[in-house]
Amino acid sequence: MQYVIRWVLCAAMALGVSLVHASDSGKPVVRVAMMMFPGFSEVDDQGRIVGKTVRLTRRLLEHAGYQADIRIMPAARIWRGLEGGQVHLWPGVLNKPGLDAHTLLTERDLGRVGINLYYRPGEPAPVIPSGLSGKRLILITNYTYVDSLVRQVLDPARGVIRVSSSSHAGALQMLLKGRGDYLLDYRVQVEAAARELGLDTLPSIPLAEQPMRFLISNKSGFASSLRADLDRAYDQLVAAGEDLEVTHQ
Repeated sequence: MQYVIRWVLCAAMALGVSLVHASDSGKPVVRVAMMMFPGFSEVDDQGRIVGKTVRLTRRLLEHAGYQADIRIMPAARIWRGLEGGQVHLWPGVLNKPGLDAHTLLTERDLGRVGINLYYRPGEPAPVIPSGLSGKRLILITNYTYVDSLVRQVLDPARGVIRVSSSSHAGALQMLLKGRGDYLLDYRVQVEAAARELGLDTLPSIPLAEQPMRFLISNKSGFASSLRADLDRAYDQLVAAGEDLEVTHQ
């Protein structure tokens, strides 16, 4: 009986401390989702989520007075989470059709995300878009690209054959082994995959560049205040001399 009473008292004290902490901050824990992205958001040997985007996101949220709960998730789960409110925040590019109806977008850019068309070393650069006619184009499974760009390079009238890869490293290997003619992919991810494979950067043609920002779920319950707080934190840190370009972190 004494053990039970002692346990209840300890639990109550612990709850009280938790409640005081929550009351002091006055702000909720932000559930952040990120895709696996070597160098930017990944799990290290100790099971910790690390990377440039992780550090930048934590820095901005902490400065704004929030605690971050960061998870690595596949793209499809992130989209569903943002739509349903299970995910509060995602640092990325708004290029998935319909996602804008479920999210708010911060106003400050965290960096620029480039999309390139890659081809094999020693081969001539293709003429865009006519040079893609009848060619096999490698894309990453479950990744979204700029709608106008996809319509241009995957125009059915040109007979472009779509080939899928589940990873950036796998896509590079497919291209080099001739299992596809060209690769459409995000520049920083291809560069990271090339380093992982010990390869030089492949020749490419830049096709699009978009700003990376925070997307906040409308169903989070605090989307407007979180957006305002993050933009304010960004301005304050930049004014203090911090470099908030994600590729520089």
